Formats: sequence, C-alpha cells, structure tokens
Amino acid sequence: MNKRFKYFVASLFSALGFLLFISLPYESRYFGLMVGVVLTVFCFWFGLSIIFEKSLYVRLMSVLLPVCFFIGFGMFAAFLPYDLWWAISMSLFFGITLYTLFLVENVFLVAIGYKTVPLYRAAYTVSLIILLLSAFFMFDTLFSYSLGFLENGLGAFLISLLLFLYQFWSVAIELPDDGADKNIWAYTVVPALMMGEMAAILSFWPTGIFKGSLYLVSFIYIVCNLIQAEIRDRLFKSVWLMFVYVAVAVILAMAVMTKWR
Repeated sequence: MNKRFKYFVASLFSALGFLLFISLPYESRYFGLMVGVVLTVFCFWFGLSIIFEKSLYVRLMSVLLPVCFFIGFGMFAAFLPYDLWWAISMSLFFGITLYTLFLVENVFLVAIGYKTVPLYRAAYTVSLIILLLSAFFMFDTLFSYSLGFLENGLGAFLISLLLFLYQFWSVAIELPDDGADKNIWAYTVVPALMMGEMAAILSFWPTGIFKGSLYLVSFIYIVCNLIQAEIRDRLFKSVWLMFVYVAVAVILAMAVMTKWR
C-alpha cells in the first residue's frame, strides 16, 4: 500500500474516531479519551509501519506528539457545546493535522541514524507549531478545571515533560549519534519544572484561562528554541539574548494587560 494512502486511511479513521468521541455524553468522554489515545497510537504505528519495527523508544517518541495533540484538542473540544456541524469541522481539522503529523514523523524516522534528509528542517518547524498548539489546548484545559496552584503546577509539569521529551527527540535525531551523548533529563525535567512553577505563579495571577495558556505557550516556545540551539551547539550570545528580550516582552505584556480589579 502506498505510504500516503496509508496515512490518509489512518487519518480518516482517526478523524471518525474523534467525531465519535466528541459525540459521546459528557459522563462518557473520559473513557472515550482513553480509547482515543489507544486508537491514535495504533493508527500511527500502522500508518508508519513500525508496529513491530524500531526500538520501543523510537516507537513511543513517534506517537508522543500525536497523542498529546489528541488529548489537548479532544479535551478542549469536549468543553464546547455540542453541535453536529461544529463537531464535523473539528474532526476534519483533527484529521488534517494528523495527516500532517504522519508526514512529519516519516521524515523524522528517515532522519534517524544521521541520514541526510532535505525536508528535516521543514518537518521540524511544522512539528514545533503543532507542539505549541497541543500545549495551548492542554494548558487551556488544565486551567479550565479551576484547580489550586499545586495541582496546576503539577499538571503543567507533566504536560511540559511530555512536550520537552518530544522536543529533545525531534532535535537530537539530526545529530550523528542521535543525541546519545546528551543528558536527556537535563533538557526535559529542568525546563518542565520551570513551566510547572510558572503555572503555579499564574494560578495567583488574574490573567484568565485564555491569556494564562497563551503566556505558558510563549514560554514553551522560548525554551524549545533555547533547547534546540543548545543541543546543536549553537547557543551563541546573540541567540540567547534574543530570546531573553522575547521573555522580557512577554512578562511586560503580562503586567500591562493584567487587570487587578
């Protein structure tokens, strides 16, 4: 079967599954979420033909972003009032995004082992955009539960840990040894702890759900780019200074746009 046709079939099947998920009664959607995660993993392993191939680490990393996107977008959609045409539109968006992710993961799998892949940079850029989208949906869902600062901090830490794990993998596969000489935990746990602390601080900050999620995504973007530069040994002074300015601009925007009354 042609690769692109397999991607199309798997994406279509996933989109139909997503439509069924958001059509479920509210009390059944958490169960549907678990089933959807399994379905997404199976569809990607089937589409990429890696069900029984590659190492377990590679198989898990290749489905990490699709699963995060499904959880984030699925929970975000579950909070919205149900409407058939709106549900169909969201399912189409979900299917198109998954098809794009199939193309991205295919490039990444080819790049493993330091093979020259001309489309790698484009695939990485697309994956980063979808990663930021997934982060926004998951943070938005987290803040929608109106939890305490400890729960928000822990939730943001777990979300960020998954995203930074994928970020490390997607960057390291371009290296000659696929990043074997890099300390994966330094690039994942430490920034995830920082994001957890930021979420805990925002729990006391009257930003609202949307703005709070947007601020966290902005910091995810900054940290992801710093991690990318560091892993590739390109963290020059001009690079980190640029992102320091961006971080200062985000913090100033938070202060200026916050209504304390």
